[in-house]
Amino acid sequence: MPIPLVPTDDGWFEWCGAPEDAQVLVNVEPAEDGRYRVVGLQVTGNGVSAEHLRAIPVGRIEAAANAFHHTNAAPARKPKARVAEALRLGDGRGYPDEFYGAVAAIYHNLVGHSSRPIAELAEANEVPNTTAQRWVREARKRGKLPPGRPGKAG
Repeated sequence: MPIPLVPTDDGWFEWCGAPEDAQVLVNVEPAEDGRYRVVGLQVTGNGVSAEHLRAIPVGRIEAAANAFHHTNAAPARKPKARVAEALRLGDGRGYPDEFYGAVAAIYHNLVGHSSRPIAELAEANEVPNTTAQRWVREARKRGKLPPGRPGKAG
């Protein structure tokens, strides 16, 4: 699934998941931590309602913007979520940095395409969600991913 943001000529992006009969344009800029944040939102349509506004997933839009800006290309299909078997063969005392680098890259791709990146990472690697959460937490601790935000993927 391609990243659901389409660049416009004026530097904004059109969100392709907008409610029917509405157009959602977003402006994103990098924050101090390097992550892109929505700094402008324009909703047009035939009578914009509170229902239209509630249907706009700002967190998913930010995740898609980060995926767009950090990968420079939209993948043509769902990203691969399995960590290479060779990296999973630890020495019994934990995984090497390369393992957490791979986890970070996979997780980073998943956040732009899924509302449940941890669950998809866990399913693809046949581990419990708590294990995938621990992998992502350790990748953040080692500086492979930016700091997390409570309740937000990415």
